[in-house]
Amino acid sequence: MGTLRQIELFNDTPLVLENGETIGPIEVGFETYGELSLANDNCILLEHALTGTAHAAKHFDEDVAGWWDDFIGAGKTIDPADYFIVCTNVFGGCSGTTGPSSVDRRTGSEYRLHFPGFTIKDIIKVQKALLDALGVKHVVSVIGGSMGGMQATQWAIDYPEITGSVINLASPLAASPEAIGYNLIMRMAILNDPDFNGGDYIGQPEGGLATARMVGMMTYRTSELFSKRFERFTVADSSPGAFSKEHFQVESYLQYQGDSFVERFDANSYLYLTKAIDLFDVTVVGADDKPLFTGIRIPYLLVGVTSDQLFRIHDLRRDYELLKDWDVPVTYYEVDSDYGHDAFLVEVEKFHPLISTFLTQHSRIESKK
Repeated sequence: MGTLRQIELFNDTPLVLENGETIGPIEVGFETYGELSLANDNCILLEHALTGTAHAAKHFDEDVAGWWDDFIGAGKTIDPADYFIVCTNVFGGCSGTTGPSSVDRRTGSEYRLHFPGFTIKDIIKVQKALLDALGVKHVVSVIGGSMGGMQATQWAIDYPEITGSVINLASPLAASPEAIGYNLIMRMAILNDPDFNGGDYIGQPEGGLATARMVGMMTYRTSELFSKRFERFTVADSSPGAFSKEHFQVESYLQYQGDSFVERFDANSYLYLTKAIDLFDVTVVGADDKPLFTGIRIPYLLVGVTSDQLFRIHDLRRDYELLKDWDVPVTYYEVDSDYGHDAFLVEVEKFHPLISTFLTQHSRIESKK
């Protein structure tokens, strides 16, 4: 798919994770668009959401579509003629970067549930090491939605010296109890699948992983969108009382989403990544007796979606007030959409002017290619 590149990092010195465990070497899968400027200062780092990959956009016409094709390309919001765009598969993932399905060189077997626990902070440590290896000296902006927004926020706290700005789309400063509850339900569906086998499954625990995906889909979209798209329409071969078959179109849609997800994502990675989302909380007080987010001193764009059923708009509004009260240079917008949490992936026309204007105002590129 696309032009996935891989690089091995932490060969000589293992990565020390936030929980004190170590791991190395780490293989990182990534894709790039455009060229690094003479001053190595025109990088934009894209952060994918929970089940995304490094393939953010097509590299050529016949290429497979990426998850943000409408934003990346000639004449688009993020133009490779101006920027060196980098997108990595996250640490702990299953699409090119070391994760639970990778082989532990010490044992010769896949890590599975022996993979160390990690956090969003650990994910961006790996990304920082990648950018160092690529020679990047300045990041114009770190941009991400959902779990990607959490990564962008962590960049603003941990690496402000090389980061010009961050753009956080539909992601809070800490996951809410409701969001944590959804993640627990999804993990329990996987863990209770009889084929899970303590993480040492053969193939996939298909029923559990598909169910987890279906639960997720119900939080990514909205009740309004489901009503408009499906109403109570039935599938062509439905028959009253046939419990074993999908009767309604919405059932067929969710089943398709679950079945196709099983073919592309690893169940153990899903467990680890959803837990990393749960643990993310930059509202906690740090060593200086201030919330961690007060360390953000670079331009910060926060965009909420009014209909978001995963990360609720009232949480984003609260976060904006917190950021503003602590003098974080924050800009805040709300987008009205029937697409809910997934709006940033779907409704380009509503996000384009917000992102484009913010980048124009806060880009610092000392020299072009």
